[in-house]
Amino acid sequence: MSLVIPTASSTYGDSSKTEGHALSRKYVLAQFRSAADLEWVHRLRAILVKEELKYIDFREARPKLKTQKELWGRTELGVGQATIVVIDPDPLEIEIRQYIKSEKLTPQDGATDKVIIETCATAIISRTPVAYLPNELFHAVPWGIYTPIASLEDFAPEAIKAEIGGGLKHAMIFAARAHAMFDLQNIDSTTSTTWDVFRSPLARVLLAELLATERNFDKENPKTIKVLNRMADEIAVSLGEQLPLAGKITDQPLVKEVDSRAIDEIQAADIAAGWAREILETNDPKTLAYRFERVWINGQRIK
Repeated sequence: MSLVIPTASSTYGDSSKTEGHALSRKYVLAQFRSAADLEWVHRLRAILVKEELKYIDFREARPKLKTQKELWGRTELGVGQATIVVIDPDPLEIEIRQYIKSEKLTPQDGATDKVIIETCATAIISRTPVAYLPNELFHAVPWGIYTPIASLEDFAPEAIKAEIGGGLKHAMIFAARAHAMFDLQNIDSTTSTTWDVFRSPLARVLLAELLATERNFDKENPKTIKVLNRMADEIAVSLGEQLPLAGKITDQPLVKEVDSRAIDEIQAADIAAGWAREILETNDPKTLAYRFERVWINGQRIK
């Protein structure tokens, strides 16, 4: 259970993946806030005669939709409201292979492709704000005594990787969701990465916002949800009486997986994730900034 203040807002996310082999494939998460204007979703669903809107249907109908200029303009603006979170293993693979080369390691030393993939998976998790969380919170909460309810080992990257199912696929899902939780409305120019939140002058405000924002993701990996809710517990304990509305704590989980069929925001996220993936297939990731409201790549803020 997550000890969070009554939620002031919600976000809804869905994902897609680019093509390619394991370490060249990018994981793309799109996220909409509950305040987003989704009138375009209702209209697209009616025109496409679909109970659930999916990007594959949208892509096939795109030439026809573009002829309806007013609707197409609203759709572009609507999709642009999304936050896009990209997990790209490629830069990490380059670092790892450069290290192997500099140390003159061979497959006989354990430098196999399988080990490289697993090392990338661990590195992806280690670069999220969740990794070594109690240590980060000691820096972020100087106004009181913080007694962790979990050990540092519980938030070690290898421990998280094992808990969520192991492997690169699950690591990328977890990392995207972890970074998405730190996509906060009140971040300022000092926040260039998601882990900067802990060292921001606004840390208390930002962490309180995190605990007041319910996160909903399409069904994909429920084990990641358990870890993220444990993170919320830890942050709530660290803030203690500094939380707004202290004493009005709820035991409802902050992070959930939900069925997309009845939720417009997640159907919108499916469209945005597919559109972002299509851009990534042929363009530099930074070009996403021209289409979407906010973009994070491996935890770094691009826009």
